[in-house]
Amino acid sequence: MESTQRIWAGGSDGKVWERVSDPAEKIKGLKSCKLLRLGSRKAILGLMSTQISSSNTTRSSVNLVRSSHSWTEAESAAGFVLRYLAPMRRQLTTVLGSSNEADQALKILLTHLVSAGFGEHRKGRLRDFLARAVRSSAKARLTEQGRWESEKEKLACLAADSKEWVVMWRDCLLERAWRALERMEHQDASRPLYSVLWSSTVNSKASLDELAAAVEKQCSVKLDQVKLQQLKLEAKAAFAQLLADEVVETLENPDKASVKKEIQSLGIGGVFSGLTV
Repeated sequence: MESTQRIWAGGSDGKVWERVSDPAEKIKGLKSCKLLRLGSRKAILGLMSTQISSSNTTRSSVNLVRSSHSWTEAESAAGFVLRYLAPMRRQLTTVLGSSNEADQALKILLTHLVSAGFGEHRKGRLRDFLARAVRSSAKARLTEQGRWESEKEKLACLAADSKEWVVMWRDCLLERAWRALERMEHQDASRPLYSVLWSSTVNSKASLDELAAAVEKQCSVKLDQVKLQQLKLEAKAAFAQLLADEVVETLENPDKASVKKEIQSLGIGGVFSGLTV
Protein backbone atom coordinates (compact mmCIF):
# COMPACT_ATOMS: atom_id res chain seq x y z
CA MET A 1 0.00 0.00 0.00
CA GLU A 2 1.26 3.47 -0.84
CA SER A 3 2.21 5.64 2.09
CA THR A 4 0.91 9.19 2.06
CA GLN A 5 1.91 12.47 3.58
CA ARG A 6 -0.61 15.15 4.48
CA ILE A 7 0.15 18.60 3.13
CA TRP A 8 -1.75 21.69 4.19
CA ALA A 9 -3.05 23.58 1.17
CA GLY A 10 -2.64 26.87 2.99
CA GLY A 11 -6.30 27.90 2.96
CA SER A 12 -8.44 28.89 5.89
CA ASP A 13 -10.73 25.93 5.25
CA GLY A 14 -8.10 23.51 6.57
CA LYS A 15 -8.19 21.30 3.49
CA VAL A 16 -5.24 19.03 2.95
CA TRP A 17 -3.46 17.49 0.01
CA GLU A 18 -2.06 13.99 -0.12
CA ARG A 19 1.23 13.05 -1.68
CA VAL A 20 1.95 9.47 -2.81
CA SER A 21 5.31 8.12 -1.73
CA ASP A 22 6.68 7.89 -5.28
CA PRO A 23 5.41 10.84 -7.34
CA ALA A 24 7.99 10.17 -10.04
CA GLU A 25 5.81 7.30 -11.23
CA LYS A 26 3.06 9.76 -12.07
CA ILE A 27 5.08 12.73 -13.23
CA LYS A 28 7.50 11.48 -15.85
CA GLY A 29 10.34 13.59 -17.12
CA LEU A 30 9.97 16.58 -14.81
CA LYS A 31 13.61 17.40 -15.50
CA SER A 32 12.70 18.17 -19.10
CA CYS A 33 10.42 20.90 -17.83
CA LYS A 34 13.51 22.92 -16.99
CA LEU A 35 13.30 24.05 -20.60
CA LEU A 36 10.24 26.06 -19.61
CA ARG A 37 12.19 28.34 -17.30
CA LEU A 38 12.00 32.04 -18.14
CA GLY A 39 14.39 32.91 -20.94
CA SER A 40 16.15 36.19 -21.66
CA ARG A 41 13.46 37.58 -23.95
CA LYS A 42 11.48 39.79 -21.60
CA ALA A 43 9.25 42.58 -22.77
CA ILE A 44 10.62 46.03 -22.04
CA LEU A 45 7.25 47.54 -21.25
CA GLY A 46 8.27 51.15 -21.19
CA LEU A 47 9.95 50.95 -24.57
CA MET A 48 7.15 49.55 -26.70
CA SER A 49 6.88 52.38 -29.18
CA THR A 50 3.45 53.90 -29.74
CA GLN A 51 4.68 56.38 -32.35
CA ILE A 52 3.13 54.41 -35.19
CA SER A 53 1.20 55.69 -38.16
CA SER A 54 -2.15 53.91 -38.17
CA SER A 55 -4.37 53.29 -41.16
CA ASN A 56 -7.95 52.18 -41.72
CA THR A 57 -6.80 48.75 -42.84
CA THR A 58 -4.35 48.08 -40.02
CA ARG A 59 -5.52 46.34 -36.90
CA SER A 60 -5.09 48.54 -33.82
CA SER A 61 -7.64 47.18 -31.35
CA VAL A 62 -7.67 44.54 -28.63
CA ASN A 63 -10.60 42.49 -27.35
CA LEU A 64 -9.88 41.89 -23.70
CA VAL A 65 -12.33 38.98 -23.51
CA ARG A 66 -11.76 37.37 -26.91
CA SER A 67 -10.99 34.15 -25.07
CA SER A 68 -13.39 32.96 -22.38
CA HIS A 69 -11.45 29.91 -21.24
CA SER A 70 -10.74 30.06 -17.52
CA TRP A 71 -8.19 27.98 -15.63
CA THR A 72 -11.06 26.61 -13.54
CA GLU A 73 -12.36 24.81 -16.65
CA ALA A 74 -9.10 22.99 -17.47
CA GLU A 75 -9.59 19.27 -18.08
CA SER A 76 -6.14 18.44 -16.72
CA ALA A 77 -5.04 20.48 -13.72
CA ALA A 78 -1.46 19.22 -13.84
CA GLY A 79 -1.21 19.72 -17.59
CA PHE A 80 -2.50 23.27 -17.34
CA VAL A 81 -0.21 24.21 -14.45
CA LEU A 82 2.85 23.02 -16.38
CA ARG A 83 2.49 26.20 -18.46
CA TYR A 84 3.52 28.19 -15.42
CA LEU A 85 6.37 26.04 -14.17
CA ALA A 86 9.01 28.77 -14.59
CA PRO A 87 7.88 31.19 -11.83
CA MET A 88 7.05 28.35 -9.45
CA ARG A 89 10.45 26.78 -9.93
CA ARG A 90 12.20 30.10 -9.41
CA GLN A 91 10.33 30.69 -6.15
CA LEU A 92 11.04 27.19 -4.88
CA THR A 93 14.72 27.44 -5.80
CA THR A 94 14.99 30.63 -3.76
CA VAL A 95 13.35 29.07 -0.72
CA LEU A 96 14.82 25.56 -0.85
CA GLY A 97 18.29 26.56 -1.97
CA SER A 98 18.75 24.57 -5.17
CA SER A 99 17.04 23.71 -8.44
CA ASN A 100 17.12 20.02 -7.53
CA GLU A 101 15.17 20.68 -4.34
CA ALA A 102 12.77 22.86 -6.31
CA ASP A 103 12.13 19.94 -8.68
CA GLN A 104 11.41 17.63 -5.75
CA ALA A 105 8.86 20.09 -4.40
CA LEU A 106 7.29 20.48 -7.84
CA LYS A 107 6.83 16.72 -8.01
CA ILE A 108 4.81 16.94 -4.82
CA LEU A 109 2.65 19.70 -6.25
CA LEU A 110 2.09 18.08 -9.65
CA THR A 111 1.39 14.66 -8.18
CA HIS A 112 -1.38 16.15 -6.10
CA LEU A 113 -2.85 17.84 -9.16
CA VAL A 114 -2.72 14.58 -11.13
CA SER A 115 -4.61 12.70 -8.43
CA ALA A 116 -7.00 15.36 -7.15
CA GLY A 117 -7.11 18.20 -9.67
CA PHE A 118 -7.88 21.69 -8.43
CA GLY A 119 -10.62 20.38 -6.14
CA GLU A 120 -12.43 22.92 -3.99
CA HIS A 121 -9.66 25.45 -4.59
CA ARG A 122 -10.90 25.97 -8.15
CA LYS A 123 -11.73 29.65 -7.68
CA GLY A 124 -10.25 33.12 -7.80
CA ARG A 125 -6.99 33.89 -9.60
CA LEU A 126 -4.68 31.13 -10.72
CA ARG A 127 -1.63 33.04 -9.51
CA ASP A 128 -3.04 33.08 -5.98
CA PHE A 129 -3.80 29.36 -6.11
CA LEU A 130 -0.29 28.59 -7.32
CA ALA A 131 1.31 30.79 -4.67
CA ARG A 132 -0.48 28.74 -2.00
CA ALA A 133 0.46 25.52 -3.80
CA VAL A 134 4.12 26.51 -3.95
CA ARG A 135 4.09 27.34 -0.27
CA SER A 136 2.46 24.01 0.58
CA SER A 137 4.89 21.95 -1.49
CA ALA A 138 7.88 23.86 -0.06
CA LYS A 139 6.66 23.14 3.47
CA ALA A 140 6.25 19.46 2.61
CA ARG A 141 9.78 19.23 1.22
CA LEU A 142 11.30 21.00 4.24
CA THR A 143 9.34 18.67 6.55
CA GLU A 144 10.62 15.61 4.68
CA GLN A 145 14.18 16.75 5.30
CA GLY A 146 13.62 17.72 8.92
CA ARG A 147 14.29 21.37 8.10
CA TRP A 148 10.83 22.79 8.71
CA GLU A 149 11.26 24.17 12.24
CA SER A 150 14.62 25.78 11.52
CA GLU A 151 13.78 27.22 8.09
CA LYS A 152 10.03 27.86 8.09
CA GLU A 153 10.58 31.63 8.13
CA LYS A 154 11.81 31.32 4.54
CA LEU A 155 8.22 30.77 3.41
CA ALA A 156 7.37 34.39 4.20
CA CYS A 157 8.38 35.38 0.66
CA LEU A 158 5.83 32.97 -0.80
CA ALA A 159 2.81 35.13 -0.03
CA ALA A 160 0.42 35.48 -2.96
CA ASP A 161 0.69 39.28 -2.90
CA SER A 162 4.48 39.47 -2.51
CA LYS A 163 6.21 41.75 -5.00
CA GLU A 164 8.65 38.99 -5.90
CA TRP A 165 5.88 36.56 -6.87
CA VAL A 166 3.91 39.16 -8.82
CA VAL A 167 7.01 40.08 -10.85
CA MET A 168 7.78 36.44 -11.61
CA TRP A 169 4.18 35.82 -12.64
CA ARG A 170 4.13 38.90 -14.86
CA ASP A 171 7.36 37.86 -16.56
CA CYS A 172 5.92 34.41 -17.20
CA LEU A 173 2.81 35.81 -18.93
CA LEU A 174 4.94 38.18 -21.00
CA GLU A 175 7.25 35.36 -22.05
CA ARG A 176 4.29 33.22 -23.09
CA ALA A 177 2.91 36.08 -25.19
CA TRP A 178 6.29 36.57 -26.88
CA ARG A 179 6.47 32.87 -27.69
CA ALA A 180 2.94 32.91 -29.11
CA LEU A 181 3.81 35.88 -31.32
CA GLU A 182 6.94 34.08 -32.49
CA ARG A 183 4.82 31.06 -33.44
CA MET A 184 2.55 33.33 -35.47
CA GLU A 185 5.57 34.54 -37.41
CA HIS A 186 6.63 30.97 -38.12
CA GLN A 187 3.18 30.30 -39.56
CA ASP A 188 3.45 33.25 -41.95
CA ALA A 189 7.05 34.23 -42.58
CA SER A 190 6.00 37.05 -44.94
CA ARG A 191 4.58 38.96 -41.95
CA PRO A 192 7.41 38.99 -39.37
CA LEU A 193 5.36 40.38 -36.49
CA TYR A 194 7.62 38.97 -33.80
CA SER A 195 10.84 40.21 -35.42
CA VAL A 196 9.40 43.69 -35.98
CA LEU A 197 8.10 44.09 -32.43
CA TRP A 198 11.13 42.56 -30.77
CA SER A 199 13.57 44.68 -32.76
CA SER A 200 11.61 47.87 -32.10
CA THR A 201 11.28 47.01 -28.41
CA VAL A 202 14.95 46.36 -27.68
CA ASN A 203 15.98 49.46 -29.66
CA SER A 204 13.14 51.95 -29.42
CA LYS A 205 15.30 54.82 -30.76
CA ALA A 206 16.17 53.06 -34.04
CA SER A 207 15.20 54.83 -37.26
CA LEU A 208 12.93 53.04 -39.72
CA ASP A 209 15.92 52.20 -41.89
CA GLU A 210 17.80 50.78 -38.91
CA LEU A 211 14.76 48.82 -37.83
CA ALA A 212 14.24 47.44 -41.34
CA ALA A 213 17.87 46.32 -41.41
CA ALA A 214 17.53 44.63 -38.02
CA VAL A 215 14.38 42.80 -39.10
CA GLU A 216 15.98 41.67 -42.36
CA LYS A 217 19.01 40.38 -40.45
CA GLN A 218 16.81 38.48 -38.03
CA CYS A 219 14.32 36.88 -40.40
CA SER A 220 15.56 37.61 -43.96
CA VAL A 221 12.45 39.62 -44.87
CA LYS A 222 13.00 42.99 -46.55
CA LEU A 223 10.40 45.66 -45.67
CA ASP A 224 9.87 49.14 -47.03
CA GLN A 225 8.96 51.94 -44.64
CA VAL A 226 5.22 51.81 -45.32
CA LYS A 227 5.01 48.07 -44.72
CA LEU A 228 7.22 48.37 -41.66
CA GLN A 229 4.99 51.01 -40.09
CA GLN A 230 1.95 48.84 -40.75
CA LEU A 231 3.54 45.75 -39.23
CA LYS A 232 4.70 47.69 -36.15
CA LEU A 233 1.11 48.51 -35.26
CA GLU A 234 -0.17 45.04 -36.17
CA ALA A 235 2.56 43.41 -34.10
CA LYS A 236 1.84 45.60 -31.08
CA ALA A 237 -1.89 44.84 -31.31
CA ALA A 238 -1.24 41.13 -31.81
CA PHE A 239 1.08 40.96 -28.81
CA ALA A 240 -1.38 42.87 -26.62
CA GLN A 241 -4.18 40.52 -27.69
CA LEU A 242 -2.09 37.46 -26.88
CA LEU A 243 -1.22 38.91 -23.48
CA ALA A 244 -4.88 39.68 -22.77
CA ASP A 245 -5.74 36.08 -23.67
CA GLU A 246 -3.09 34.89 -21.22
CA VAL A 247 -4.60 37.02 -18.45
CA VAL A 248 -8.11 35.75 -19.21
CA GLU A 249 -7.10 32.14 -18.70
CA THR A 250 -5.78 32.90 -15.20
CA LEU A 251 -9.05 34.35 -13.87
CA GLU A 252 -12.13 32.55 -12.60
CA ASN A 253 -14.67 34.94 -14.13
CA PRO A 254 -12.85 36.81 -16.89
CA ASP A 255 -15.07 39.76 -17.78
CA LYS A 256 -13.67 43.00 -19.17
CA ALA A 257 -13.54 44.73 -15.80
CA SER A 258 -11.67 41.89 -14.08
CA VAL A 259 -9.19 41.58 -16.96
CA LYS A 260 -8.48 45.32 -16.80
CA LYS A 261 -7.99 45.10 -13.04
CA GLU A 262 -5.52 42.24 -13.36
CA ILE A 263 -3.60 44.04 -16.11
CA GLN A 264 -3.29 47.02 -13.78
CA SER A 265 -2.29 44.82 -10.82
CA LEU A 266 0.50 43.22 -12.86
CA GLY A 267 1.78 46.56 -14.17
CA ILE A 268 1.46 45.61 -17.85
CA GLY A 269 -0.82 48.42 -18.96
CA GLY A 270 1.96 49.89 -21.13
CA VAL A 271 1.52 47.01 -23.58
CA PHE A 272 -1.96 48.32 -24.41
CA SER A 273 -0.98 51.99 -24.72
CA GLY A 274 -2.01 53.53 -28.04
CA LEU A 275 -4.47 50.72 -28.84
CA THR A 276 -8.25 50.67 -28.76
CA VAL A 277 -9.28 48.37 -25.91
